Amino acid sequence: LVRPFLQKCRVSENELWERQHHCRPPDNTHASSSSLVLILMRGLPGSGKSTLARKLLSTGPNGLVLSTDDYFAHNNGYRYDPDLLGVAHEWNQSRAKDAMHDCRSPIIIDNTNLQAWEMKPYVKMALERGYKVDFCEPNTSWKFDPYELEKRNKHGVQKEKIAHMLDRFSFPISIDIIMSSQEPPHVNLRRCPWPAQKMTRNRDFH
Repeated sequence: LVRPFLQKCRVSENELWERQHHCRPPDNTHASSSSLVLILMRGLPGSGKSTLARKLLSTGPNGLVLSTDDYFAHNNGYRYDPDLLGVAHEWNQSRAKDAMHDCRSPIIIDNTNLQAWEMKPYVKMALERGYKVDFCEPNTSWKFDPYELEKRNKHGVQKEKIAHMLDRFSFPISIDIIMSSQEPPHVNLRRCPWPAQKMTRNRDFH
């Protein structure tokens, strides 16, 4: 199952968190809760995060990779709009919730996940559904090198932006840190209603 491969990744102690906070997995008639895994990828653009995420798919029976970037992928190419980033994150969280309802595993969230609060919605729903939570980063030699990451990332993110993202990369990380984190007020102010055409895509799994 998932465990042998994930020994190379940074793994959370969610069983300890559940004991401390009296969080118990719900009864589930469709799958054993011990087999349900949420994997939160962490890494800068170009670090090899998405390549590793695809490899992790084979560690479970019906896994899937969900990325906020999918929101900006269209038939005629990728069109990123920073004004819609908050909407895109909510859209991806909705897909993850649907996947957990369907007992998919592993569910792999292929976002940069730089700061604890960014992962909180996924961790919260995972604990409520009885999923184990793992954190995984690529082990590439260039994963913290803005110059090399600029060359390797597919969306043209420049090294100055990558260096700024690196400054925001939170270490260490754990379920306790995530569940105690708070979304910054300025992030909530940027949210706007979902475009109607995207509402029909919230179960568009890959």
